[in-house]
Amino acid sequence: MNRPDRTPVRPPAQGTQQRSGAWTVDHAVRALATACAEWQRPVPQVGALVLGPDSVMLRLSCPDEAPPAGWIAEQAGRTWTMPLRELHSAPVSDHVTDALPMLVSIGAGDEGRVMLNLAEANGMISLTGDDALARGMVRSWSRRLTTGPWAANARVIRVGFEPDQDFTGWDVSRLVEAAQVLDAPEGGIVLFAAPPQGRDLYLVDRLLEEPVRRWTVVSVHGENATWRFTVSTDGKVDTGLFKEPLLLRS
Repeated sequence: MNRPDRTPVRPPAQGTQQRSGAWTVDHAVRALATACAEWQRPVPQVGALVLGPDSVMLRLSCPDEAPPAGWIAEQAGRTWTMPLRELHSAPVSDHVTDALPMLVSIGAGDEGRVMLNLAEANGMISLTGDDALARGMVRSWSRRLTTGPWAANARVIRVGFEPDQDFTGWDVSRLVEAAQVLDAPEGGIVLFAAPPQGRDLYLVDRLLEEPVRRWTVVSVHGENATWRFTVSTDGKVDTGLFKEPLLLRS
C-alpha cells in the first residue's frame, strides 16, 4: 500500500510555555492526520483537543473505537489519547492536509488546556455574557485562525470589528462586502462582533443551510445558536460541553 512520506519532527528548544504548547498542538494534529492516512482511514470528527501535562486527548463528536497506531481509544471510543513522550517523536508527513484548521483555545480545565474545533458546531456559535470579554475572545480567535500553524490555510472574515495589524484575514463592516470570498469553494469562518441583521442574516442562513458545510459562523450575542458559550466577569467561560466552566485564556 502507498504510504505518505513520514519525517519525525524534532521538538523545539525549550522556550515559553505558550510556544511549546502551540508546537505540541500542531504536532498532535499533524501526527493524527499522518497516522490516519497511513491506515487509509479518515480523520475522526474531533470536537475538542485537551492538552494535559502528560498527554493529548481528543474528544470525538462521534465515537470511534478503531484509532490508528499510536492513539489509544478510551470511553467506548469517545476519546483518543496519546502520551506526550510518544507524541514528541511521532512521525508526520508534509503531504497531509490541515486536519483541524478551526481549532481555537477557549480555556483551561482540570485536565489541561482546552481547544475546540469550531467546525464541529452544527449551526451558529454564540458568545454571550460580558460583552467586552466575549468580543475579546472572538478577536483572539480571529488572530490565531490566521496565524496558528494548524490553521495556516483558514479563510477568516471578521464583521464589525476594529481593524488591527495582527489580523491578516478580511475585515468588513458588513458581510455582503465579502460576498466574493464566500463563494470560494474552500470555505472558512465568519466572526461577527454583533448579531447579523438584514442581508447579512440572509447570507448566514444560506451558509448554514448548505448540505455540505463550507463555512463556520460565530457571533457575539448571536441568536438561535447550536453552541452557546457564556463568558463571565470572573474570568470563566461556560461552554455547556464540559462539566465545569473553564478558566479563560487567550
